[in-house]
Amino acid sequence: MKKTAVTLAVLALAAAGCGSDSGGPARTDPTGGPSTGAAAQGSWKLEYVDKAVRGETTAVTAASEDEIWAAGWQSDNGDMSDPEGQFLLRGEGGSWRRQKPPAELDGNVFQPRLDSSGPDDVWFFGSGADFAVGVARWDGSRWRRVPPPPGSGTVSETKVFAPDDVWVLHGERQAQHWDGSRWSTHELPAAAAALDGTAGDDLWAVGFRTSGPGVGGAGGELDQPAAMHWDGTSWTIAPTPTYRFPEPVPPEPGASLDGVEVVSPKEAWAFGSHSFNHGEVEKEPSVEHILLRWDGSRWQQQKGADRDACLSRSVVTHGEDGGLLFGVGRYRTPEGRCTKLSWPRLPAEGEVTAKGKQQLWLDPVVPVPGTKKFVGVGKVYVMQSGNPLTMPTIATFEPPKSS
Repeated sequence: MKKTAVTLAVLALAAAGCGSDSGGPARTDPTGGPSTGAAAQGSWKLEYVDKAVRGETTAVTAASEDEIWAAGWQSDNGDMSDPEGQFLLRGEGGSWRRQKPPAELDGNVFQPRLDSSGPDDVWFFGSGADFAVGVARWDGSRWRRVPPPPGSGTVSETKVFAPDDVWVLHGERQAQHWDGSRWSTHELPAAAAALDGTAGDDLWAVGFRTSGPGVGGAGGELDQPAAMHWDGTSWTIAPTPTYRFPEPVPPEPGASLDGVEVVSPKEAWAFGSHSFNHGEVEKEPSVEHILLRWDGSRWQQQKGADRDACLSRSVVTHGEDGGLLFGVGRYRTPEGRCTKLSWPRLPAEGEVTAKGKQQLWLDPVVPVPGTKKFVGVGKVYVMQSGNPLTMPTIATFEPPKSS
């Protein structure tokens, strides 16, 4: 997913309710009470909001229906760089237990990424101030230190298939693989920003290329979208549509993919943008939203996506039944029906005032195995005079049975 750091979904909470299409307000107990209103469309549910601290949750993985791990940070002054402010949450059966990040990370706890293939195979990737990488794996009973992949800098994307089959993006042109005993480095045919797949022989990495069709020439594009596939043996680049602005071409145009969601070997979605260097000409064209779909044989542009309530947004993640979250405000059923989601508002109590405007930010969001449910992490942001609040949050969404 992804589950990519580039996906930021913002849900504005209306000042007098949830702003749902049903016309009725949606209220919920922030510790997990039932929500009302807009049930036909579906609603997010706040499972965890820590109103006692200021910060946010920034990583999540659902190892099973009853075991969810999340990581985040807190600070009195908004500084996320304090190691003592980093925390780990473990959710079991609806209850949340807070703990420190694994000591096996050797203090490399910043910019965390979590991924898993099951309750006994949970991975935590972190980085340190000196660009060192720390890796720890939960085996069902304890955390164990794993040698970090070669090189420095943060691990930007992960995909865990099994304890001996783990892929990461570590650097723009490198994918690295853990086989249970060591890391191997694979040079990619283009720059990559996101990674996802269904199995160890069906993996996609997407980003951009700076050569080939559609790149260069008079007024040409600096880069074009790139999609690369791993078939278990090698990484190869697959043809993707090219993009070009009409005349007059804006300065430094380029197109790239920022995320990918692989539903099955015959269905994948990739999204990004076609943009340029802003502020250099008076009349600027609109930035073009890119949405591509893989049908098992080729990548195709989804024409008219900008006019569709779901397809005009970035794909956040997919469910086990093929349902898709576009942003976190729209859900597309497996049958292709786009529905609008509502979300709850924190009650006016404690430091939360009745006049404060609320937003729910979720990134990343991942599916919960064995269910139709999704879980996302982020923050509730209350914009209010004198005392704005930012609180670590975990929320879930389950499509209605009618979806």
